[in-house]
Amino acid sequence: MTLHDTTRRDFLKTSGTAFAGAAVLPGFLDGVVRRAAAPGAEAAATSQLVSACSWCGSACGFKATVKDGVLTFVEGLPEDPQGGGKMCAKGKAAAGYLYDPDRLKYPMKRTNPVKKIGVDPGWVKISWDEALDTAAAKLKETIEKNGRDSVLVLGLPSPDVWARFVNCIGTSNRFDHWDECFLANRVVSANVIGGFVWCHDFANAKYIVTFGWDLVGKAKVVWARAVAEAKKKGAKIVSFNPYKAAGTSVIADEAISIRPGSDLAVVNAMIHVILAEGLYDETFVKGLTNFEEHETAIRAHFAPYTPEWAEELSDVPAGTIRRIAREFATQGPAIAPIHKKTPSANYANGTETSFAITILNVLAGTIDRPGGRFFPRTHSIPGIDAIVPPPKYPAKSGVDIVGRHAHPFLKAVGSGMFSCLADGMRKNPGKIQMGIITRYSTMAFPNPPEVEAELAKIPFTVCTDLFPNEIIELADIVLPQSLSYESSDLVARDHHAPYKMTIVRQPLVPPMFETKPLGAILLAWGLKAFPEYWKNADGTPINMTVVLNEKTKRAGLGADFAEMKAKGFVADVAPFVPRTTFPTASGKINIYVKAFADAGFEPLPTWKQKRDVPSDAYPFYLLTIIPPMQIRNTTTNNRIVNEIKGTNEVFINVQTARGLGIAEGDTVKVRSRVGEIQLPARLTEAIRPDCVLVPHGFGHQSRLMTQAYGKGAKDAVLVPGQSMDDILARKDVGGSACIMDAVVSVSKV
Repeated sequence: MTLHDTTRRDFLKTSGTAFAGAAVLPGFLDGVVRRAAAPGAEAAATSQLVSACSWCGSACGFKATVKDGVLTFVEGLPEDPQGGGKMCAKGKAAAGYLYDPDRLKYPMKRTNPVKKIGVDPGWVKISWDEALDTAAAKLKETIEKNGRDSVLVLGLPSPDVWARFVNCIGTSNRFDHWDECFLANRVVSANVIGGFVWCHDFANAKYIVTFGWDLVGKAKVVWARAVAEAKKKGAKIVSFNPYKAAGTSVIADEAISIRPGSDLAVVNAMIHVILAEGLYDETFVKGLTNFEEHETAIRAHFAPYTPEWAEELSDVPAGTIRRIAREFATQGPAIAPIHKKTPSANYANGTETSFAITILNVLAGTIDRPGGRFFPRTHSIPGIDAIVPPPKYPAKSGVDIVGRHAHPFLKAVGSGMFSCLADGMRKNPGKIQMGIITRYSTMAFPNPPEVEAELAKIPFTVCTDLFPNEIIELADIVLPQSLSYESSDLVARDHHAPYKMTIVRQPLVPPMFETKPLGAILLAWGLKAFPEYWKNADGTPINMTVVLNEKTKRAGLGADFAEMKAKGFVADVAPFVPRTTFPTASGKINIYVKAFADAGFEPLPTWKQKRDVPSDAYPFYLLTIIPPMQIRNTTTNNRIVNEIKGTNEVFINVQTARGLGIAEGDTVKVRSRVGEIQLPARLTEAIRPDCVLVPHGFGHQSRLMTQAYGKGAKDAVLVPGQSMDDILARKDVGGSACIMDAVVSVSKV
């Protein structure tokens, strides 16, 4: 059976058990693996290796079968309490990433001076020495001539070796995934609870209310399993979502249609009911929060937010809001989850929504309690700086291109405002003289064309990546990175960690082609650019194997990494002990955040409208989802998941479509105030008549990604960017990213 004989039904059957990569892709393996297999690999050897998936933060454990140096089979690790022996489609498709013939294979430099997405850079293969010598020389030259803040860094905030490299540079202009998805919730959590409480004990909850976050449809196994377990135990699930075909809405006991961006109104109204009727957990609230100190102000603040008021804004009946609030407060333990992008980064009122949802959980008395949101219990794995202490890092100026320095709470958490990048570069022309980008696509940004136009102006850019997405077309040097299947690490669980658990990540096969693990790339680059930061006290270069062994030993996971590999997984099962104090200045949870008020922001969640609302010109709300078989925009070139869903479309309500003269499959134009796309129409009863939905992750422009190129369209083209001035003007304490805040028109082509 060849790849193209694999149907969606066949794969879904397979993904319920295990995925046999070699069985599905024999011709593919013959054509790629045999050419790429590392010389000297042991022949006729079969082994089973435990490792952790890397395609989302859940890091589900799996067992891999490697035969003759080829990954042939992956299956979930039954003893892993997080994955429970299950894997999602993304994880099962391991062979599709590892043996993707489009992978970046060797270092390259551009020969075409014209930088523009869609224009051939004229890549030529170069050696690692030439690539790193060039990158190091340019980095040192840029800092010497233009200062440290002339370097822009875009990348994932981990691993720790990446943080060391960025700290060596000393630039204030750093943006990453945390800024994009987590920022608003980080600011709220830091000031209300004292830390980022992103673990959710769904399995022991008796009442679960979700606002936009599709726990099940997102296909993170740890959450989907836990929600399923809760439902099996009799928990009630309520989903507020304008799209009722979302996975959580499908399994929910109540799926309630809500106007996009009005979640804040409903949550504030629920808080109103709970306070007015005295339904909050009195012991928890009075003993562990600052409620009594600010009770008068708190009650006065929420008094106007009645269910009747919320109904006008949300289309959710007042009686429904009142009933759900009462059930949430009395049928617990209850939990209202919030995480990452949904809803905190979606809309201009995302910070306030995160704030309100956090207070809702506080009133239910389930912060760091069974059945609620809790702090992760993790092994203390030291970073590279603890193992090999660096010299003092260069001081940062604190002045960045988007004015983070002007926002006290963004500055406090050390994050930049992701969606302001293009605006900041326009306002500071010529400021950025070098870019360093690791595993980022312009598809992650609102209004990608304006971001691409600004990034193209950077005189010199180095990209490290796994696959040739379109952002490398703006690079001068490309450094090919190995996949997680080809590298080593320790993964401390923090998505669901009621007790300490760490899983090994180990090489299933040697690094293919001429790729190198990110740590090896940064060490080699760092030794050339900042040698004093990449040497031991005796002057010898840092050895990453030694560092990993020491991490393992100090964390109590084994004498060295080899011992941890033999174990595969370590879980220190222990009873969950709830906190009695919280990591705030007072030791109590701050329902009323005085620090916000002192800085000129709202101390309690205040109703604010989302940025863009429907008008005659743009009558529809834009919605988007990330399909469960994809992880944003990094997996769509995988031949296996591409077989399940290789492109996107526009979901339109049936009645709305009829009114517009649109039939199933018609090509339609979706237009916003900043851009337009064309896609086939998909008609459905599951979406509100005032909404259209475009799945995210498609519309790649890189011709080097042969499976993803030209398929579908980028939803982000429709989303306007924003400026720091916008954020400050609306007193947004968390700097909501607005990465989905748009309204559109729809017409038949």
